[in-house]
Amino acid sequence: MLKVTGARGALCEALQIVSRGVSGRSTQPVQNNIYLEARGETLRVVATDLEYISIEAQVDVSVSEEGAVTAPARLLAEVSKSLPAEDVTLGADDSQALTVECGKSNYTIRGLSAADFQMFPPAGEGLRVSVPQAQLARLLRQTVFAASNDAVRTILCGALVSFSEGTLQVVATDTFRLARGRMEWGDGNGGGTAKAGAVQARAGTAGAVQARALQCRTAIVSARALNELLRLLGPEEEGMVGVTVTDNQAEFDLGNIKVATRLIEGQYPNYESVIPNFHEKRVTVACAELEASLRRALIVAREDAYRVVLRTEGDTLQISAEIQDVGKVAEEVACRLVGEPVEMAFSCRYLLDVLEALDTEEVNLDVSGPLNPGMVRAEGDGEFLYVVMPMQIM
Repeated sequence: MLKVTGARGALCEALQIVSRGVSGRSTQPVQNNIYLEARGETLRVVATDLEYISIEAQVDVSVSEEGAVTAPARLLAEVSKSLPAEDVTLGADDSQALTVECGKSNYTIRGLSAADFQMFPPAGEGLRVSVPQAQLARLLRQTVFAASNDAVRTILCGALVSFSEGTLQVVATDTFRLARGRMEWGDGNGGGTAKAGAVQARAGTAGAVQARALQCRTAIVSARALNELLRLLGPEEEGMVGVTVTDNQAEFDLGNIKVATRLIEGQYPNYESVIPNFHEKRVTVACAELEASLRRALIVAREDAYRVVLRTEGDTLQISAEIQDVGKVAEEVACRLVGEPVEMAFSCRYLLDVLEALDTEEVNLDVSGPLNPGMVRAEGDGEFLYVVMPMQIM
């Protein structure tokens, strides 16, 4: 049994957000549903794939009857989005049918028993910190896009997240490019707070020693979960995100929304070995101008594995792509060059990915030779770097 009434906007938003936690490929039909539970004056809405992501939202409602039910995620999200801007009443009876009433609209959706719905376990003991939403959003935006989409290489489908000495670092790579970003989170730096007191209390006699050990925690977190978290983070928000990292799970608490994920097991690649420790040449260009030129070059370059050739000519960076049976394109942007002239080829798509993620006016491209990795740095941001492998110049 269940009966609640709430604002259409709040209910619809919660259902849209939570529905992204369903994979749609579960062999258990109930796991393709959204779990709805009414208690007190709150409707708890949950969806999970039981593997890499769980999303939970809390909605303030008027509860007439407490209880729980599950309903198909895609159908429920679509119905809620189509409803008029009036209060919505959700009801369920012993037959597990969910009724949705709003204005003159009335739906009946066949559900499944909430008792069969499996959830992630609550986050256990571990590192607990609080970080600013805006800073975390910027960090994830600059890094997670570089993770692999190849499900066979499970490790690379995650990002390496590390807390150490007041710094949060995120690294993602698909072996063709690598993004690394950092942000400060410790009290002393004003970036956030660590629940050191709570950690020490739980640690007992070990006290500060265990607290320090917990604060030097590294985990491989699903890129899918981090991308869903990024959707929820407000780039201009001043609020905080509670982060909990245990031995096998990570949880991100935004107040009325929680995103949880199981950590990916295994050894992350030795990414530091591919970061160039020197460069012979540096090209500095305006980020917006370079991005616009690469977008135009992409029209031709996508027919040749996205290959573009970058050449410097004085204070000009020339961007070109040519395919015999398609045509060619040539672009120019102003640049500043330190060192000898540059001639290298890169994936246009990989360059565009990083330019879209940055919010600086200028970027530096550091290179050594045509067969060595290039490194993109945001001008004025020493905490970010992006390594991209070169392509053969045809």
